[in-house]
Amino acid sequence: MHPREEKSQVRLSIKQRLEAYPERQRHAESRTVCREIHKIIPNDPALSIAAYYPLKDEVDLRPLFEELLKRGVKIYLPCFEDKHFFFRLMDSTENLRPGEFKIPEPTKDAPILDPATLDIALIPGRAFTHEGYRLGRGNGGYDLWITEQRKKNPKTKIYGVALECQILTEIPMEPHDEKVDGVITARGLIK
Repeated sequence: MHPREEKSQVRLSIKQRLEAYPERQRHAESRTVCREIHKIIPNDPALSIAAYYPLKDEVDLRPLFEELLKRGVKIYLPCFEDKHFFFRLMDSTENLRPGEFKIPEPTKDAPILDPATLDIALIPGRAFTHEGYRLGRGNGGYDLWITEQRKKNPKTKIYGVALECQILTEIPMEPHDEKVDGVITARGLIK
Protein backbone atom coordinates (compact mmCIF):
# COMPACT_ATOMS: atom_id res chain seq x y z
CA MET A 1 0.00 0.00 0.00
CA HIS A 2 1.24 3.52 -0.81
CA PRO A 3 2.11 5.71 2.22
CA ARG A 4 -0.57 8.21 1.17
CA GLU A 5 -3.25 5.49 1.46
CA GLU A 6 -1.81 4.31 4.77
CA LYS A 7 -1.92 7.87 6.08
CA SER A 8 -5.59 8.18 5.09
CA GLN A 9 -6.36 5.03 7.07
CA VAL A 10 -4.48 6.33 10.11
CA ARG A 11 -6.30 9.68 9.88
CA LEU A 12 -9.65 7.88 9.80
CA SER A 13 -8.67 5.74 12.79
CA ILE A 14 -7.59 8.81 14.79
CA LYS A 15 -10.75 10.69 13.77
CA GLN A 16 -12.82 7.80 15.16
CA ARG A 17 -10.77 7.75 18.37
CA LEU A 18 -11.25 11.48 18.84
CA GLU A 19 -14.99 11.27 18.15
CA ALA A 20 -15.27 8.58 20.84
CA TYR A 21 -13.14 10.56 23.32
CA PRO A 22 -15.44 11.97 26.02
CA GLU A 23 -15.61 15.77 25.89
CA ARG A 24 -15.07 16.04 29.64
CA GLN A 25 -11.88 13.98 29.35
CA ARG A 26 -10.65 16.09 26.41
CA HIS A 27 -11.15 19.28 28.47
CA ALA A 28 -9.40 17.85 31.53
CA GLU A 29 -6.52 16.56 29.43
CA SER A 30 -6.25 19.90 27.62
CA ARG A 31 -5.87 21.72 30.95
CA THR A 32 -3.11 19.29 31.96
CA VAL A 33 -1.35 19.73 28.60
CA CYS A 34 -1.46 23.52 29.10
CA ARG A 35 0.22 23.10 32.50
CA GLU A 36 2.89 20.90 30.89
CA ILE A 37 3.50 23.49 28.17
CA HIS A 38 3.76 26.18 30.83
CA LYS A 39 6.57 24.16 32.48
CA ILE A 40 8.75 24.18 29.37
CA ILE A 41 8.20 27.80 28.36
CA PRO A 42 10.87 30.05 29.87
CA ASN A 43 9.62 32.88 32.08
CA ASP A 44 10.66 35.53 29.58
CA PRO A 45 8.19 38.23 28.48
CA ALA A 46 10.27 38.77 25.32
CA LEU A 47 9.28 35.33 24.02
CA SER A 48 7.59 34.92 20.69
CA ILE A 49 5.32 31.86 20.33
CA ALA A 50 3.35 30.57 17.34
CA ALA A 51 0.33 28.49 18.32
CA TYR A 52 -3.07 27.53 16.90
CA TYR A 53 -6.70 28.23 17.73
CA PRO A 54 -8.12 24.82 18.68
CA LEU A 55 -10.63 22.92 16.62
CA LYS A 56 -13.11 20.79 18.56
CA ASP A 57 -10.90 17.68 18.37
CA GLU A 58 -7.59 19.39 19.28
CA VAL A 59 -5.94 20.24 22.58
CA ASP A 60 -7.52 23.50 23.75
CA LEU A 61 -4.71 26.01 24.32
CA ARG A 62 -6.94 28.98 25.18
CA PRO A 63 -6.24 28.85 28.95
CA LEU A 64 -2.53 28.97 28.13
CA PHE A 65 -3.06 32.01 25.90
CA GLU A 66 -4.52 34.00 28.78
CA GLU A 67 -1.59 33.16 31.07
CA LEU A 68 1.05 33.96 28.47
CA LEU A 69 -0.59 37.23 27.41
CA LYS A 70 -0.57 38.35 31.07
CA ARG A 71 3.19 37.68 31.14
CA GLY A 72 3.70 39.80 28.03
CA VAL A 73 4.57 36.90 25.72
CA LYS A 74 3.82 37.52 22.04
CA ILE A 75 1.45 34.87 20.68
CA TYR A 76 0.90 34.45 16.96
CA LEU A 77 -1.94 32.46 15.41
CA PRO A 78 -2.30 31.19 11.84
CA CYS A 79 -4.21 33.23 9.29
CA PHE A 80 -5.32 31.47 6.13
CA GLU A 81 -5.43 33.01 2.67
CA ASP A 82 -5.81 30.99 -0.53
CA LYS A 83 -5.02 27.69 1.26
CA HIS A 84 -1.71 29.05 2.59
CA PHE A 85 -1.10 30.36 6.05
CA PHE A 86 1.11 32.75 7.95
CA PHE A 87 1.01 33.95 11.55
CA ARG A 88 -0.33 37.23 12.96
CA LEU A 89 -0.03 38.62 16.47
CA MET A 90 -2.90 37.92 18.85
CA ASP A 91 -3.19 40.71 21.41
CA SER A 92 -6.33 39.32 23.02
CA THR A 93 -8.63 36.34 22.63
CA GLU A 94 -11.52 38.80 22.27
CA ASN A 95 -10.07 40.44 19.15
CA LEU A 96 -10.18 37.31 16.99
CA ARG A 97 -12.42 37.10 13.92
CA PRO A 98 -13.54 34.09 11.85
CA GLY A 99 -11.07 33.51 9.03
CA GLU A 100 -11.21 31.75 5.67
CA PHE A 101 -12.11 28.39 7.29
CA LYS A 102 -14.28 29.98 10.02
CA ILE A 103 -11.45 29.43 12.53
CA PRO A 104 -10.85 32.49 14.75
CA GLU A 105 -7.81 34.51 13.62
CA PRO A 106 -6.18 37.81 14.52
CA THR A 107 -7.50 40.76 12.53
CA LYS A 108 -5.99 41.74 9.16
CA ASP A 109 -4.24 44.75 10.70
CA ALA A 110 -2.39 42.66 13.32
CA PRO A 111 1.40 42.47 12.82
CA ILE A 112 2.72 39.49 10.85
CA LEU A 113 5.26 37.20 12.52
CA ASP A 114 8.89 37.69 11.53
CA PRO A 115 10.12 34.05 11.39
CA ALA A 116 13.60 35.13 12.52
CA THR A 117 12.16 36.17 15.91
CA LEU A 118 10.13 33.02 16.64
CA ASP A 119 11.26 31.13 19.76
CA ILE A 120 8.68 28.35 20.08
CA ALA A 121 5.94 26.88 17.88
CA LEU A 122 3.09 24.75 19.25
CA ILE A 123 1.44 22.90 16.40
CA PRO A 124 -1.48 20.49 16.13
CA GLY A 125 -1.57 17.20 14.29
CA ARG A 126 -3.79 14.18 13.83
CA ALA A 127 -1.15 11.88 15.33
CA PHE A 128 2.45 11.87 16.56
CA THR A 129 5.05 9.29 17.51
CA HIS A 130 7.47 9.36 20.44
CA GLU A 131 10.23 10.15 17.92
CA GLY A 132 8.47 13.34 16.78
CA TYR A 133 6.96 12.10 13.54
CA ARG A 134 3.75 13.96 12.79
CA LEU A 135 0.67 13.19 10.73
CA GLY A 136 -1.38 16.25 9.82
CA ARG A 137 -4.76 16.64 8.20
CA GLY A 138 -3.40 15.89 4.74
CA ASN A 139 -2.79 19.22 3.03
CA GLY A 140 0.92 19.49 3.88
CA GLY A 141 0.59 23.05 5.19
CA TYR A 142 2.47 22.57 8.44
CA ASP A 143 5.15 20.41 6.79
CA LEU A 144 5.89 23.24 4.37
CA TRP A 145 5.78 25.81 7.17
CA ILE A 146 8.20 23.77 9.35
CA THR A 147 10.63 23.43 6.43
CA GLU A 148 10.56 27.18 5.78
CA GLN A 149 10.74 28.11 9.47
CA ARG A 150 13.81 25.93 10.01
CA LYS A 151 15.54 27.65 7.08
CA LYS A 152 14.74 31.11 8.47
CA ASN A 153 15.45 30.33 12.14
CA PRO A 154 16.90 26.90 12.97
CA LYS A 155 16.81 27.78 16.70
CA THR A 156 12.99 27.77 16.82
CA LYS A 157 11.76 24.88 18.97
CA ILE A 158 8.80 23.24 17.24
CA TYR A 159 6.57 21.10 19.46
CA GLY A 160 3.56 19.01 18.56
CA VAL A 161 0.63 19.21 20.97
CA ALA A 162 -1.52 16.11 21.41
CA LEU A 163 -3.99 14.16 23.50
CA GLU A 164 -2.77 10.76 24.69
CA CYS A 165 -4.99 8.97 22.16
CA GLN A 166 -3.07 10.69 19.34
CA ILE A 167 0.29 9.11 20.22
CA LEU A 168 1.13 6.13 18.00
CA THR A 169 4.08 3.76 17.79
CA GLU A 170 4.57 4.52 14.10
CA ILE A 171 3.16 6.66 11.32
CA PRO A 172 3.60 6.16 7.57
CA MET A 173 5.98 8.83 6.31
CA GLU A 174 6.86 10.41 2.97
CA PRO A 175 9.99 12.41 2.08
CA HIS A 176 8.24 15.80 2.53
CA ASP A 177 7.00 14.98 6.06
CA GLU A 178 8.70 16.97 8.82
CA LYS A 179 9.44 15.88 12.38
CA VAL A 180 8.87 18.09 15.41
CA ASP A 181 11.42 18.66 18.19
CA GLY A 182 9.14 17.04 20.75
CA VAL A 183 5.51 16.29 21.52
CA ILE A 184 3.70 17.70 24.55
CA THR A 185 0.95 15.59 26.10
CA ALA A 186 -0.65 15.40 29.54
CA ARG A 187 2.32 13.24 30.57
CA GLY A 188 4.80 15.97 29.67
CA LEU A 189 7.32 16.54 26.91
CA ILE A 190 8.22 13.55 24.74
CA LYS A 191 11.56 14.06 22.98
